[in-house]
Amino acid sequence: MIREYTKAKRCHRRGRVRGCQQPIAGQCQYCARGFCADHGDVFGDHEEVCDRDPCQAKKADLSHHHAFLGVARARNEAGRCGMPDCDTDHASFCERCGPRYCIVHLQETVVMALHHGERGADVLRLCVHCLVRLEVWAEE
Repeated sequence: MIREYTKAKRCHRRGRVRGCQQPIAGQCQYCARGFCADHGDVFGDHEEVCDRDPCQAKKADLSHHHAFLGVARARNEAGRCGMPDCDTDHASFCERCGPRYCIVHLQETVVMALHHGERGADVLRLCVHCLVRLEVWAEE
């Protein structure tokens, strides 16, 4: 499903009667909900993330993922599988993150994707690291 986002006009936090009445400080880059200074963070590098658990998990996942990619690429330069603690030669690449891995750390997986606006299934070769990440990035 392709979502159309509009500019948020108020904080997403709901209360018993009227919800949060603070002025809007940003719009979450993950869920597009508006938030005030108490219910989200605006970072200097144009990041805006609300305080909802799924959005905070995505932000944390990206930090971890970038660190993991650095290690995987360094291991690939030495001809090794990108997975830490694996001394096997790499065989093929992950179709999601790119580094190369041994056969043990790759798995063919069916994922849903958009093709010219239509939702369909793709079979991708994913590393163990990306398989775990799928749950964090699944649609809410």
